[in-house]
Amino acid sequence: MNTLEIIGQRLRQARETVGYTPEEVSLRLGISTDDLSLFESGKQNPPLSLLRKLAKLYGVFVSYFYGIEKLKGEVFTLLLDKAKELSLPPETISQIHRFIFLCKEIVKLRQKLGIPKPEIPYYTLNQESIDEQAKEVAKAERARLGLGDSVVPNLGELLEDIRIPVIRLPLGRELSSAMVYDENFSAFILVNSDKPYQNQLIAYEYAHILQRKDKVHLNKDGQRDDFSERFVVHFLMPESLVKRLVRQHHNLTDVWALISLRRTFGISYETLISRLHELGEIDEKDLNRLLRANLWNLEIKLFGELSPPAPWKISKVLWELVLTVAKHELISISYASDVLEISPMEIQDILYELEEIELSRS
Repeated sequence: MNTLEIIGQRLRQARETVGYTPEEVSLRLGISTDDLSLFESGKQNPPLSLLRKLAKLYGVFVSYFYGIEKLKGEVFTLLLDKAKELSLPPETISQIHRFIFLCKEIVKLRQKLGIPKPEIPYYTLNQESIDEQAKEVAKAERARLGLGDSVVPNLGELLEDIRIPVIRLPLGRELSSAMVYDENFSAFILVNSDKPYQNQLIAYEYAHILQRKDKVHLNKDGQRDDFSERFVVHFLMPESLVKRLVRQHHNLTDVWALISLRRTFGISYETLISRLHELGEIDEKDLNRLLRANLWNLEIKLFGELSPPAPWKISKVLWELVLTVAKHELISISYASDVLEISPMEIQDILYELEEIELSRS
């Protein structure tokens, strides 16, 4: 099979994987279906500029079209299959596809650098109270991570510091988050970058990783998991911490107090209000009233759109690995640019800055 045929085969496979029809690709990219057919049949060479657009649309790297993609993983195939079973739109499937490519890239880069996969504890659950078990696991994890009685302002960054990648991508309206776990590769978390309560979503997926109930999980809006939901509450809002913060507010039914607490914990209003009621801080009447109130809308009017705290583009773990191997010339600048979705010039500038900082230490 020659290069053109490989490119054509990969173009067709990528399009069919995410579920786009030729007509949809034509409309989105402004190319004719006849031209697309010529590219996919290996009869015509697509320009690099078009390959970049197709790679972004399908959630792959440009290098994939040339047949460069060796790492296999049953868990990644399973994730894609589960996503299709949920009848998610092609735009969302495309981002899940990209998540898989990024996960595989992290695995390959770790292998290049000889970095071991992170060790993550496993908690066996029994038939006893789900809430009590979630509370014990949350307490153990807070102790293991050295959190004490403090607020966790950015759980994603905390997990990435212990080498668990948290990848943020726009997933549309239907999917909030996902995770994959493989004993050979360890765990990866995917979070919808358009959702405001990042901490809650990351904690929810982390709970799935800790219990190892499934190798993959997709958090489609409307689905529920009792253990994970209770873990989120006890991990992000342990009783002693909530009580301490509540004392700073004279009236918890005041919207300013609720907005302040929600922004502190990085969770949804429903989770916050339910927890305050659970701990006896607000009564039944106020619970129902506040759950009906549109506090999200009010917060947006006061503070603007609820953009999540994302100090790292896509994933801190990914950036560190890519820039490290690029610095040691184990991958090309153009390949690093493809993975991180920034220009080769920007990669060069970042590497130059890193080198300047290292030289200033010596």
